[in-house]
Amino acid sequence: MLHIIGMGLWDENDLTIKGIDKLKSSDKVYLESYTTLLGGLDIHHLRDMIRKEITPLSREDVEIKTKFIEEAKDKEISLIVGGDPLVATTHHDIVIRAKETGVKVDVIHNASIFSAISEAGLQIYKFGRTVTIPFWRKNFKPTSFYQHTVENLDMGLHTLLLLDIDAENDRYMSVNEGLKLIMDLDKERRIRNVIGIARLGSKDKEIVYGPIESVVEHDFGNPPHSVVVPGKLHDVENRYIREFWGKL
Repeated sequence: MLHIIGMGLWDENDLTIKGIDKLKSSDKVYLESYTTLLGGLDIHHLRDMIRKEITPLSREDVEIKTKFIEEAKDKEISLIVGGDPLVATTHHDIVIRAKETGVKVDVIHNASIFSAISEAGLQIYKFGRTVTIPFWRKNFKPTSFYQHTVENLDMGLHTLLLLDIDAENDRYMSVNEGLKLIMDLDKERRIRNVIGIARLGSKDKEIVYGPIESVVEHDFGNPPHSVVVPGKLHDVENRYIREFWGKL
């Protein structure tokens, strides 16, 4: 049996009781941390909590080698992932490959950015398509994230913009980097106000709302970061974000 266990937003203390119990009873425990950054994770504390050794996995280990799936044919194997397990398409692929090899899969859900983003004060059902801002490279400069954001705006919908992660090189896109890319593309000034978010789920989370020209200059500190471009605001949404997060 393969157990895919969501850790939640920030650290090992966000694990559910069900998740902890399953980790304790597993024969082997793996950790996948390249699809999201668990900024507060103390792997030594987690090991002590579950009384098990924890083996970190690289992207290649998860997407190509998949030794842990083979082991799950006759053992209880747990794979810990950040957030909610099936939010990342990588983990859907794991479920499919496990089924193809005759391995049963148990998913233990947890909080993710897709639900916790409502702490910014926006109504979750008014979000449109979620997009990712990727790091631009010499021959790779996609702009679809901006186009989809504008499409959401045209429909009055909010946009959650996830910021790129290059875990293997310890590089995490900041709010500032993401907004600068948006501003480079936004020649008609369609995007005026934004919400910058850092370390959501932690004790030192930061959420800042204001004009994009001001938010881009704000120091958000350590990752992970994300951005929201609000669409048409309901009166309650407008009052909430200005009261709690309108610092600029």
